[in-house]
Amino acid sequence: MEIEKDSNISEEGGELTSSINFTNYASTTSSEASSARGSEFKMKKHLLSFKKHGNILTVHHTVKEEGKLIRIVFNAYCFNLRGTQFVAIDRRGNIFVIDFASKRFWRHPERVPKSSVIVPSVKESDQYLLGTKNGFLILLDVEKPNLRLLNVSQDPISEITFAGVPLQPKNLAVIRSGNAAYLVNIKTFTCTHRLDFDKRLMALKFAFYLPYSEHILTCFTNDSLHIWSSVKLEVLRIVNPIKLRDRKMQLQTSKDTTPVLELNSDNFTEYPFSCCDRDLTEGLIMSYCYQTDGSCLCFSTSDNYLLFLSPYTLELLSIFKLKNVLLQQLCLMPKPNESLLFGLTEKRKIVLLDCANIELKLFVDTSASRSMQLSTDGKFLAISRCSGEMPIWSVCYLINVLRSQERCKNMLRRAFKQSKPMPLPTAAECRFREELRELLTPQSLQQILQEYHCYPSKYRALIWFCLLKLPNNRAQYQDLMQMGLPKIIVVKARSFQLKNAKLKRALIRCWSNLAQWCKMFAYNDNVPKLIFPFVKMFHSNPLATFEVCVTLMFNQFQMFFEYHPLEPSNYLGFCTNILKYFDCPLYRFYTDKDVTASIYAWSLLNTSFAKVLDEDQWFCLWDNIISAPPYFLIFCVVAYNIMQREVIVRLPDKTVVNDFFQEQNPVDIKKLTAKAFKLMSCCPMALHPKRYMCNFQPLPRGVYPKFLNYPLKSLERFEEKAIDIQKLQRSLDDKMRALDLEEMEMTRKLENGLRKEEHDKRLKDIERYYQDTLKREEERLNYQRKVLLLHQKEIRQQKGEVLKALRESEQRKTLLQREGELESLQNNIEKERLRNDIDLMEAEEKIRNRELDILGQNLKSTEEEKQSLSKRFHNDIKRLWEEQKLLDDDLKKLSSIDLKESKKITNIPSDYLNAVEDKLQQYKEEFANIIKDNESNRSK
Repeated sequence: MEIEKDSNISEEGGELTSSINFTNYASTTSSEASSARGSEFKMKKHLLSFKKHGNILTVHHTVKEEGKLIRIVFNAYCFNLRGTQFVAIDRRGNIFVIDFASKRFWRHPERVPKSSVIVPSVKESDQYLLGTKNGFLILLDVEKPNLRLLNVSQDPISEITFAGVPLQPKNLAVIRSGNAAYLVNIKTFTCTHRLDFDKRLMALKFAFYLPYSEHILTCFTNDSLHIWSSVKLEVLRIVNPIKLRDRKMQLQTSKDTTPVLELNSDNFTEYPFSCCDRDLTEGLIMSYCYQTDGSCLCFSTSDNYLLFLSPYTLELLSIFKLKNVLLQQLCLMPKPNESLLFGLTEKRKIVLLDCANIELKLFVDTSASRSMQLSTDGKFLAISRCSGEMPIWSVCYLINVLRSQERCKNMLRRAFKQSKPMPLPTAAECRFREELRELLTPQSLQQILQEYHCYPSKYRALIWFCLLKLPNNRAQYQDLMQMGLPKIIVVKARSFQLKNAKLKRALIRCWSNLAQWCKMFAYNDNVPKLIFPFVKMFHSNPLATFEVCVTLMFNQFQMFFEYHPLEPSNYLGFCTNILKYFDCPLYRFYTDKDVTASIYAWSLLNTSFAKVLDEDQWFCLWDNIISAPPYFLIFCVVAYNIMQREVIVRLPDKTVVNDFFQEQNPVDIKKLTAKAFKLMSCCPMALHPKRYMCNFQPLPRGVYPKFLNYPLKSLERFEEKAIDIQKLQRSLDDKMRALDLEEMEMTRKLENGLRKEEHDKRLKDIERYYQDTLKREEERLNYQRKVLLLHQKEIRQQKGEVLKALRESEQRKTLLQREGELESLQNNIEKERLRNDIDLMEAEEKIRNRELDILGQNLKSTEEEKQSLSKRFHNDIKRLWEEQKLLDDDLKKLSSIDLKESKKITNIPSDYLNAVEDKLQQYKEEFANIIKDNESNRSK
């Protein structure tokens, strides 16, 4: 084992990062393990040291093969639940363990090739569950050399999660392997169930236990989330977070904008474009994570969104839009830093984001990384780099860096009160503008306007600068910028509904500068509408936008604010008198319909004709207005009404007329400007507005004159009352804030009560479920007991019938045996009788022959011969007597058969029994005759 010092210097001090190389240690440990086979093996542990801050440790496994240094990448790694131990497995199956508490590390003697995932056990701090790419589930104890294996499937195991508190004693875990999810009992180490779903319609992406719950959440390729009951293995609820997001964004108002998390490329090199290979059939949801206390679920989508859901109600809590970044892996910090989020971007970089303050971002590791792992307590972050190194960071250090970044930004904002400073003009730009003013004289421009009715779009901005004689007071503008945004404008700007955020910021900046220049503009709500077209035209040059608007306020709009905040009645009176003079029928039509100048004149003026004209028409009109005297705008209003006369007089009522001046209508802009010039030239001097309006006054250099054409004293009185109202509003806001806090506290208590009530309800449901299960089991046992009794009764009946059949079979067998014995006895008797007959015949023959021989002898010899004959047959006679006794005994046994038992034999016919008895009687008679014959022969 070799402990080295890394060459990378950390951000603090000059302290070097500790690094571990497992090269020598792996080879020595494997040899020790092989030599200790058959005996109890004790793993040798080595000391190591950590840094106190930042990158506290860097782990790598480097070997030398064929003269080359090869760094082996780590496939799986994790912290234990206490965050005191770290286990890493490389591609070759080597298992390395680091103990942060004892500051030691060692290598496990076993190897696990093709490892894919590892998670800590919830029961033992030294045990871990491993999943392999060939579908094996392995139980690893880092203090013991043996492994326990279970073949779950043939597909790689991608996820392992444990059940929450209600089912934790059952030692259940959800294993996602390929397109299937399995329930495994860790105690018995057996696969018990599998989640069933239609694999033809969708494929499984994620499957895991919800934190602190017995429910299982599965995510499919159609972006639907299925909530399963791990008790019944049924789907309880189906939610689609993408549809919830789209529905919520559709219902958003201009005030409820989606926060945007943007990553700039200031800290590392980026390409101007990127093409990421993504499987579009896998749905939009890419990755997920949840907080350890189970209070929040987070999903990352491939269309650059972060979705936060409640794991209890599955409602959408918040949405974040990601800009210039796509997160492929997520890790949420535990409380109290629950707003912080670690992410692995599509460009293989680790970033720390603050969802509460979207401006704060921190790139943790800009090297190409494969994955990351956050400890359960949120103290350590391990990053697996593509190069094979694995740095372990102190999360506390990263949070402190992020907070220091926030403090620096706040200090800069307070110092400058602006985001970007205005660059000073160069000498070349100033000389160019002076030369341009000398070339573009009003006379030469008037000729262009008479011929083409408008200026060329390419040079329109330069021409306007020359006609308006803008002074380019950058220093004075910089002073206005440093004054910041008035509070009243910040409040009113929230109601702006502009899709273009850049244009919205430009409008707010210009309005703010006008308000700092003249405070009246901050209170006039018509100013944004009035200056918006010019802001849109010059939004890339804020200084030019401001000076154009100020110049127009002094000239074309000089009488717009005479009666602020009311409408300019004198200015509108000019329009009314000129319209009455040049088109009296139209004026009478307006009078009959009660249509005032506020509708047909002020609706055009307060938007600078932007509502009723398209972009090209508006540019053409204002080219002529800028080139003409300031009062030319009045004749343009009258000319527009006269040009639209035929349409207006056919409108039915005042409402329709008002709508007519709020939308675009077809008009020939060239005829409109020609008509306005004609009206201006033909207008009688008594009605001509030039008697009351000043001629064109350009802005002087080095200063912005004060605008005074508004009721100053009325505005001061209004401000005094507004200050009193603001004080009252602040007090009301404080009271409302206190009420809101009280309401939030009551809501929190109510939510806690509801959560507790829901928890108690779920516990009661579980208890009721178990009671119902026990009741069903008792009913099932009672039914099984009844069935058993009936079955025993049937078996007893069948046993009686079998015994009866056996008894009858035994009796039949006995009768058949006895019948055979009788037949054999009959045969013996027949043989004996035949033998006796033959013996008797032989004896008789011998006797006769003897008699013939003895006839010639004397009487004395005859007597002696008779005595010898009786002695000769004495033994045969005795043997016959013994056989007779045996036959008598057999006949008695046959005749002593119990009549009761013979009655039970119902299958034997009575005729057959009578025949047997007759034969027995016949045998007895024959045997008696034989005995008589023997006796007669003996007597003879």
